[in-house]
This record gives sequence, C-alpha cells and structure tokens, in this order.
Amino acid sequence: MNKFELFCMVFYVLDADWDDTKDAVVGEYLSSANPFLFADIGSADPTVFAHFCEVINKEITVETSYSLAQKYIADLNNESITKAFYTISEDDWFESVSDYLSQEHKGSN
Repeated sequence: MNKFELFCMVFYVLDADWDDTKDAVVGEYLSSANPFLFADIGSADPTVFAHFCEVINKEITVETSYSLAQKYIADLNNESITKAFYTISEDDWFESVSDYLSQEHKGSN
C-alpha cells in the first residue's frame, strides 16, 4: 500500500460520513483533500497531500494502515474530522482496504 492509496482511503471514509452528516467542516476538508480532481497524484489543494506525506513518513502495509490513518487524523487536530473518521471500525477499515486494493484504482503501483 502506498501513501496515495492510504490518503484515498481516509478520503473515502470521511466522504462517506459527510454523505450522511453534511458536516461543513468535513466538507471543507474534503474539498481541499479531493484526490480525484486532477489527473496527477495529490489533492485539490497540494498542501493537503504534502502535509499527509510529512505525517505519514514510514512504510505502509495493510496491517499498519489503520493506525497510520489514525495518526494522520490525530495530527489534523479537528474534532469534526476525528468524529467522521471514527465512524468506521477497524474491521470495516480492513475490509474496505482489501476491496479497494483489489480493484483498479488511481495511484496503484
């Protein structure tokens, strides 16, 4: 699993919560973080993905992906985003990661 794939997974989790809650703070973050707005690897606002890469500065495996995502969420220090992220359980996270990685997707190696 690479950094962009992990970034996309965090985006998907937050986006799913936003679909239900329409939380303005989460929506604002998603607008800046959108990894699908442009063809390149990154985010709508390049500083969002750059910050993610600074925080996640180690090798990522599927097994460490949830704890690394938690590390990034904690670094954002935002109650709304934290609440949105924790709508997914660790078991559901791993199931979602498995599904995501098994399909063709932007940023796969």
